[in-house]
Amino acid sequence: MSVLKKKSRLEQKIHQDRYLITYADLITLLLGLFVILYATASVDSGKYSELSKAFSEYFHSANGKVLNGGGGVLTGPKDGIPQPIMPSSAKKSLQDLKIDAENSLSKFIEEGKVRVSQSGDGLILTMPEKLLFESSKAEIQNDGLKVLDDIAKILNVPNFQITVDGHTDSDPIHSFRFASNWHLSSARALNIGYYLIGKGMNENNVVIRGFGSQRPIEENTTIEKKAMNRRVEITISQLPTNAPSTDGYKK
Repeated sequence: MSVLKKKSRLEQKIHQDRYLITYADLITLLLGLFVILYATASVDSGKYSELSKAFSEYFHSANGKVLNGGGGVLTGPKDGIPQPIMPSSAKKSLQDLKIDAENSLSKFIEEGKVRVSQSGDGLILTMPEKLLFESSKAEIQNDGLKVLDDIAKILNVPNFQITVDGHTDSDPIHSFRFASNWHLSSARALNIGYYLIGKGMNENNVVIRGFGSQRPIEENTTIEKKAMNRRVEITISQLPTNAPSTDGYKK
C-alpha cells in the first residue's frame, strides 16, 4: 500500500512540474530571438565604409556629383515638409498630348480605327462603332479595349477635361435594352468613360454625353455615311474655370 502511495505522489509531482518544460522552451526561443536581433543590429563599420565608397565612386564617375562626400544621412527641406513631385503629364500642353496620341496610336491610326484631330482648343479622338461595339449594343469589344488601354495612358492628365460623346446614325432603335438612340449613345459613352476611369483617369474631370443622331458628320443617306456617324468621340480640353469639383463649382 505504501508503494502505491509513493507512486501516486511521484506521478502527481511530475504532472505539477510539466509547466517547467513549456517555460524552458519559451526561454530558449526568447534567447534565440534576442541573438538574432543583436546580430542584425550590429553593423560592420568597415564593410559599410567600403560599400559606401564603392557606390560613391560609381555614381561620381557617371554624374559628377552624386554621393560625393555624403555623410550617410539625407537632409530634407528646412521646413520639414517635402515638396510634391508633380507628374510630367501635369505640365503637358494640348500639342504635347496630340504628339503623344499620334505616336502611341500610330498603328490604329494607320488601320483607320482611330482618328486624331484638333478643333479650336480641343483634341479629339474619334473611334467608329465597328471598333468598339456590335450593332445596337453597348458592351465594349476586345479590340476596342486594346485601343482604350493605350488611350488611358495618354489621358492620365490632371489639368484637362475629358469629354466622352456617343453618337449614332438616324435609323431608329427600339429594343428591350434601349428605347431610343439617345439611350444607346449614352450607354456607350458611359461604358467607355467608366472603363477609362477604372484605368486611372480622374473621374472629377470626366464628362459623359450621349447625342443620339443629333450631331452627324455625314448625311445619313448611305450605308457608308451612316457608319461614319456611328462613333464615339473623346475630347481633351482645358478645364473650364467654373468646372465643378467635390467642393462645388469653382469661382
